[in-house]
Amino acid sequence: MKVLIAEDSAVARRLLEATIRRWGHEVIAVEDGALAWQALERPDAPTLVILDWMMPEMDGVEVCRRIRQRDDGPYTYVILLTAKHEKEDIVYAMDAGADDMIAKPFNSEELRVRVRAGERMLDLQARLLAAQESLRRQAIALMEKTDITDR
Repeated sequence: MKVLIAEDSAVARRLLEATIRRWGHEVIAVEDGALAWQALERPDAPTLVILDWMMPEMDGVEVCRRIRQRDDGPYTYVILLTAKHEKEDIVYAMDAGADDMIAKPFNSEELRVRVRAGERMLDLQARLLAAQESLRRQAIALMEKTDITDR
């Protein structure tokens, strides 16, 4: 799975990148929200994103809002990484569309299970889309068969 990391701290970004790669994922790492948004606008954009809340150019919450405003493409699972711990902050981030949050400094085991939860959600979505496409094809085939036999 391809994972986007947006973190303005070079040390934290390298640590996140090394950790996610160790789990077998392909990583795209950027240092601000504007670059994260550019990566997310590409046709092959990652569907799992770890965003630092406070970054230059565009913060993680704004990137999250933009992701949720899109109507096209597959679902993007967003984990916000933050030093904010107040309940109001959590509510604010989740209202903006974050799927999960993890506190800084992050614990790698906690991050691992949260990434796995995101993978399960994305896998479920992929299976649902495949089932939907299969049903669509079956319906078309049935309609074509019915049209042929009714004539």
